[in-house]
Amino acid sequence: MKFNNTLITSAILSSLLISTGVSAIDETESLRQRSQDKHSFTSLSIDLSGKSGNSDKEDFSFGIYHSERRDQHFGFVMASRDYAKSNDVKSEDSSFLHARYNYYFSKTEAFEVFAQSNTDDFKSLESRNLVGVAYRKEFSEKTTAGLGIFQEQEEYNVNGQKVEFDQTRLSLYWVTTLPLANGAELSNTLYYQPDVTKFSDFRAYNRLAIKSKLTESLSLKFGLLVEHDSQPVLDVEKTDIKYQAGFSYEF
Repeated sequence: MKFNNTLITSAILSSLLISTGVSAIDETESLRQRSQDKHSFTSLSIDLSGKSGNSDKEDFSFGIYHSERRDQHFGFVMASRDYAKSNDVKSEDSSFLHARYNYYFSKTEAFEVFAQSNTDDFKSLESRNLVGVAYRKEFSEKTTAGLGIFQEQEEYNVNGQKVEFDQTRLSLYWVTTLPLANGAELSNTLYYQPDVTKFSDFRAYNRLAIKSKLTESLSLKFGLLVEHDSQPVLDVEKTDIKYQAGFSYEF
């Protein structure tokens, strides 16, 4: 499969982004629904917010996604970065990089190979790297499910000490999109990732999003992400809830 230079450029840019430290709402599935039938697709998103006066706060999020489709072959790369500071104290600094290749052996079924890397300074996650495979079933243009398995390696910095984990997890995902009036759409993406040796150790992610078109390429978007880790490494809350609003540009 030959991807053009744009995909290579996007991968390089993604690597630069993650080296500076990133995170963001993981919306790879909702993006790929809109992109997988197009030969080439790129999406850029940015979220900015701030406050000054009695308290000073600033939030920044940036994301880039690029995909290529050639007959039965489909691939994409996505990177994102989140940074937040309140009263000169950093409250978030995380990163996300994901690459995936799909081979469609039927019109609605595909074999997937994927790799991911992310960091989260606020959770003392120095690095999380994983590789995996999955089976993907597309029930319709707007509803998809997948079942896979991946091997991950994590490194945490706990009180100045390096703590490492090597785990194998299942990955189940389900995504659906509901068209609304005037070009808007409501989407929901759910991930469930249990440890294969201990199902009580699991991670779950659910993202609900609304996207409304302002022009053919520019959209206003709102997102609500709920993340749950049944066994966090640090003494932190098991569930995080995050909301965002911003713009995305697709071409």
